[in-house]
Amino acid sequence: MIEKDSSLLQNLQPAGAGLPPHKRLFARYIMFPLLNSFISWEIAWNIYDKESQKIVDLAKSLDKKQLFQRVLVPPLFGLEDNSRYYSVAMVLKHLLIVGEALVDRIPPLSQGEKLQDNITIEAVKPYTHIEEDIVERFERFSQKYRDRLKANIGDIHIKNTLEHPWFGPMNPKEWAILAMIHHIVHRRQIEAIVKKLQR
Repeated sequence: MIEKDSSLLQNLQPAGAGLPPHKRLFARYIMFPLLNSFISWEIAWNIYDKESQKIVDLAKSLDKKQLFQRVLVPPLFGLEDNSRYYSVAMVLKHLLIVGEALVDRIPPLSQGEKLQDNITIEAVKPYTHIEEDIVERFERFSQKYRDRLKANIGDIHIKNTLEHPWFGPMNPKEWAILAMIHHIVHRRQIEAIVKKLQR
């Protein structure tokens, strides 16, 4: 059954509330360091690219009405409560906002530039205009994303960091790992939305 009642938002935590403390601690101090140790920069982007294609394929399986239909999904690991009531179009918009932010920040970070801006979870929420051709926009962005990063990348292991509101200071390599994880989380969210739409 598709959820249609916007009052559902009143039962969700506010944007930026984050993950439950025990899940955040597990991700920050156990899962994330392990992945960063075993997954290289190239492998992280290979996984990112594969997840992007899965996301595009899922989005293209929907008609326009389904694409923009908001659905409440069950709690998912890595997804904050406020993000559970999205449409697939909203997820794509969020991924575009985050992707552009990473393209703007990872290369200068790798070149030693001190970035002063504070990234907030609220700033990357898709509560804004979503273009009718959002699937095509996401697909085009995904196809060029890696080349845009490579063209300007410096030292990925440099001891120059930018603060993430949940996971603390991270260097360029760590941001790449986080981008990979972020894509996996939202691909699983889209799968949950599609599953519910098809009931």
